[in-house]
Amino acid sequence: MTINDIITLPVSQAVINKTAKNTIRKYSHTYRALMYGRTPVELLDNIYMGDMAKNSLLEYLRARCNNPIIDYDEIRKDNFLEADPGWDFKVGNTLIKVEVKSSTPPNNENLQAIINKRDIKITASHDNGVTMIPPDNLESEIHIQVYFYARPYRNGYDNFQTLQNDLTADPNCIHRIINSAKYNEPLFFGWNTKTNIIRYANTMRPATWTFSWTSRVYWRCPIREAMTLPQLVEFINNN
Repeated sequence: MTINDIITLPVSQAVINKTAKNTIRKYSHTYRALMYGRTPVELLDNIYMGDMAKNSLLEYLRARCNNPIIDYDEIRKDNFLEADPGWDFKVGNTLIKVEVKSSTPPNNENLQAIINKRDIKITASHDNGVTMIPPDNLESEIHIQVYFYARPYRNGYDNFQTLQNDLTADPNCIHRIINSAKYNEPLFFGWNTKTNIIRYANTMRPATWTFSWTSRVYWRCPIREAMTLPQLVEFINNN
């Protein structure tokens, strides 16, 4: 992956509408589980960012791939009550599972610095390494990284239910609350396979990385070694 391989995914009105609708549906059930120490607006913002990464990529791929692409959100039967099954969509005639990671650049790093220094974000631990998740246990075979040059919002609401009530009364207010337009330029930063992630875990030292402000630990999966978007299209069309 080089700086010339980074592609800005187009964002259509259909993608914006789908992302907003599904974000609100996911939010109403996610905050009740209280799995994350995030503010009401921060949680809403994070869900939207993740869905925008996935939905913009889906639309891009569906316009270029001949083989099937199945979005879990379009076939799920749980009314958005449960967490996703470890994959975001399936591709190809063999229905290979794909997971899309979304993030913002640490310290607003430039494109080349991200390629040189960063990894596709593959979770290895949620508790500072006390309990590890072996890469062999990853559900998806393909892992994709999308970045946004945007600042996630945190403030605006102190109560989850109050925010939920406002979203229910006026779904369009989500765009004002998080300034959703800031996510209209998703940057595709490459993809890699489960097989390679396992290999990195066995050969790279250190095999994991983290940020000082989080208890989450990640497996190494260098973006500089990631594959490009045209290669992903070719992969889907050949499977």
